Amino acid sequence: MNGERSALHVAFGVDENFFRGAGVCIASILDNNPDLDFVFHVFTFGCTEDSRARLSRMSAERGVPMHVHVLDEGAFSRYRHNPRGNYSNAIFTRILMPGVLAGVTDRMLYVDSDILCRGKLAELARMDLGEHVAAAAADVHTIAQRRLAAMELDGDFYFNSGLLLIDIDNWNRARITERAIELIGSGRYKLDYPDQDALNKVAHGHVMKLHPKWNVMFSLLGNLRSCKQKLSISDDAVMLHFGGPLKPWHSWSHACAQSMFLSYQRGSGWADVPLDRPRTYKQMHQCATYHRGHGKYPQALRWYAAYLHKKLSFVLQGAAALAVLAIELASLKGAQADWLAASLGIA
Repeated sequence: MNGERSALHVAFGVDENFFRGAGVCIASILDNNPDLDFVFHVFTFGCTEDSRARLSRMSAERGVPMHVHVLDEGAFSRYRHNPRGNYSNAIFTRILMPGVLAGVTDRMLYVDSDILCRGKLAELARMDLGEHVAAAAADVHTIAQRRLAAMELDGDFYFNSGLLLIDIDNWNRARITERAIELIGSGRYKLDYPDQDALNKVAHGHVMKLHPKWNVMFSLLGNLRSCKQKLSISDDAVMLHFGGPLKPWHSWSHACAQSMFLSYQRGSGWADVPLDRPRTYKQMHQCATYHRGHGKYPQALRWYAAYLHKKLSFVLQGAAALAVLAIELASLKGAQADWLAASLGIA
């Protein structure tokens, strides 16, 4: 190492479910960039001692600094009822990172933990951002067009926040963090992608457009349903971004993505961890679809049965909760009942 200030600082925002993904992404970056110096930062609202120990061992074995930053859980508590409530607090960490790393480094590369690196980052590391607060690649066309209209943005550039090269001084001088937080909490817009929508709005006109090779987006779920045997990856693709609910560490994911993930996992602190098995009824349905697409009909039937059992249990639990709510509502009178019904949207 030439000292942490001359290194490229790479940051991830995770919850416990994505900690391994960050570790494997780190391994992929190091394997493909032996000539660059790095410092890695993992931001989280909470992690297990096991995850922290695995990252620490990986740091020692690789001889590369890897830091864990535990953020205050209360920082974004008021945003948990966002219209897209299926996102964890982890997606908001990238908004906070430039404030935490101010004085540590002049620039940072934020990377989603469902990204794998397959090429050189030297060009990105030396890129001149000028007066821009960040650089990012455009999101897929259908999402970009919809969100440009929803966020009332001029032009045709709506970026994906899964990879951001950030000039920390420019970012903090423009108060991007504070303005994004204020927008998310304002309720002014219906946010499909809370932090991404907010960053596109408050940083509009101040983000440099990157070549798509720096954030090549795939939907493994789409490939699962069409049963494609190979992923179409261009020769110049550097960072592969596996967005959506199906990830390379799922045992029923695309064989090409899964093989790539496992090859890098062997060089991470998670080498001994098996691929995830289905846990939710949606994942069980995906797994059944995967086996059916590969002609494994007994396995497909088994997972369809597990899916139906799990979903029925989920529906029955929901019905029981509604029954309890109905009883509570019936026990109230007058204004109390009207207020509760209006609050629940069932008036």
